[in-house]
Amino acid sequence: MVKVTPDPPHFPSEDALLHRRAIDYYLKACAPDAPTFPLNDNLSLEDALAHAADLLHCAVGTAHSSGEAMDVQQRAVMHLVEMAKGVVDQALECVQPR
Repeated sequence: MVKVTPDPPHFPSEDALLHRRAIDYYLKACAPDAPTFPLNDNLSLEDALAHAADLLHCAVGTAHSSGEAMDVQQRAVMHLVEMAKGVVDQALECVQPR
């Protein structure tokens, strides 16, 4: 079979630059130095634990209210979230005066 249309010119340095830009753009949120939301530097330990407990409580509630059957990976993540919530709640009890 004879190919009528020629292949486009290949510029390896330009391809590498485009690949690097795409990787940097899509993986930037996964970088350890790029927080997903701003953190308050003046937050006390007790307030930070209380906020983390609230966030974990919301995550548990959202997952349970979805109404869909969770697959194995989703259940594993849910279990980890519930474990983290238990740890944060226990740490919060130790910090708060009784």
